[in-house]
Amino acid sequence: MTHSGKLVVALDGSEPSHDALIEARGLARAMDRELSALYVFPHHRGVSATAAGLNEVTYRASLEEMKKSHSQEIFDEAEARLGAKFAHHYVLIGDPAEEIIAFMENNPGTHLVMGRRGLSKIKSLLLGSVSSKVAAHAPGLVTVV
Repeated sequence: MTHSGKLVVALDGSEPSHDALIEARGLARAMDRELSALYVFPHHRGVSATAAGLNEVTYRASLEEMKKSHSQEIFDEAEARLGAKFAHHYVLIGDPAEEIIAFMENNPGTHLVMGRRGLSKIKSLLLGSVSSKVAAHAPGLVTVV
């Protein structure tokens, strides 16, 4: 019996995201759902090609290549730990919290599982925690491990 909502684990290659992967695997089994993976290639739109010393076309191609290779590494490592393939790979680019929230807005019924990096209280206050932002603003179920 498969449920209509997606079960998606957010990955970034960190140990907390691998802990979330293990929890997500258990949830997928218990809920009889396929497990998909999401990765956000961190990129701030304020960074320009000129600042990077490249022309716009070269910059975009290089950014796309980095996004593709880095996301593939993240997914390959996670699937090796999982011992299975994900139903879907979602690759986004931008601010991780904003992109994950937008993904959930565009995919109603998604249950997201993500790790918490455990920033200190000061860093969390100054930088903001991706998991805290997502849990506070995402329009759906978020499990933070």
